[in-house]
Amino acid sequence: MKKTMNNYKMIAIGLVTVLTLGLSNATFASNNPDVPSALKFMGNVNNFPVFQLELNNSTNAEFIVTVRDADKKILLSEKIKGEKISRRYKLDSEDMSLITGTTFEVTNKLTKESSVYVIDVNTNRTVVENTIITKL
Repeated sequence: MKKTMNNYKMIAIGLVTVLTLGLSNATFASNNPDVPSALKFMGNVNNFPVFQLELNNSTNAEFIVTVRDADKKILLSEKIKGEKISRRYKLDSEDMSLITGTTFEVTNKLTKESSVYVIDVNTNRTVVENTIITKL
């Protein structure tokens, strides 16, 4: 009886977690249109992974994009300006396990708000997680 109750508790906790994460992403995407909306894994080009950063800003704005490896070393830092910006980034590593922990930080120069995307590579899929940081 106790084992069955523990299984139900674990399932309930898992469902609540999944639903909470799903709702928080939808809320983020619709409430703040001036921050990056997505970083997507596009596939491989010559065995190198390619990611696409899409900004959902409706007005002309300037952003700083910083790409760091898992050891926090800067791989790329650039300023981009415009509206509804879309950029592709190819990471020079054929070994997908080395890409785990790579971060893309996008900072709005005007508002100082940053979004950090962390790449996690599994055997079956690539997951990009987003965290929003507001700098004061």
